Amino acid sequence: MNEVKVREPEYDRIGRDTFINLFLAAGRLTEEVENVCKAQGLTMAHYVVLWVVCLSEAKQQGGVPMGVITDGLLTRASDATRLVDRLKRDGYLERFPSENDRRVVLVRATQSGQTLFRQLTFGIKSLHREQWSALTRSELKELLVLLSKVLWREETPSSKHPLEEMPPVMATGNK
Repeated sequence: MNEVKVREPEYDRIGRDTFINLFLAAGRLTEEVENVCKAQGLTMAHYVVLWVVCLSEAKQQGGVPMGVITDGLLTRASDATRLVDRLKRDGYLERFPSENDRRVVLVRATQSGQTLFRQLTFGIKSLHREQWSALTRSELKELLVLLSKVLWREETPSSKHPLEEMPPVMATGNK
């Protein structure tokens, strides 16, 4: 029997290969960030909660509503309360009811939570520099634009990348 080979369209092959490489890169890059967090006894999800609280706290006096934390998680984790409870138990966050609306629970970082956030951020920024070191600045910007285009179906990113919104972090000397 004579089989007819159907050649896969190039666009389909490139799309599949890009997906596989992006999937593998995301896993590897995430694992490296997880390792930085694990060194401090946390997960990346805990770091993201600290990130949202510490960065939002500067804009909101008193504390951050739990809803803001839930919205800020990078994963589909529906366990923001569990993450906050763990960070509270470890002395990094505190929770309290809003004075304006008792139904709203506010969260703020303790001094040790802010210190831990700065330490982790310093380590993660250093890691990101290493992770992207094979790319030039312009290639990294182009990658950001391309990924934003894929994620948001737009020609260019509509807002600043979250890393651009992070405050400068000074080395604390504590590792």
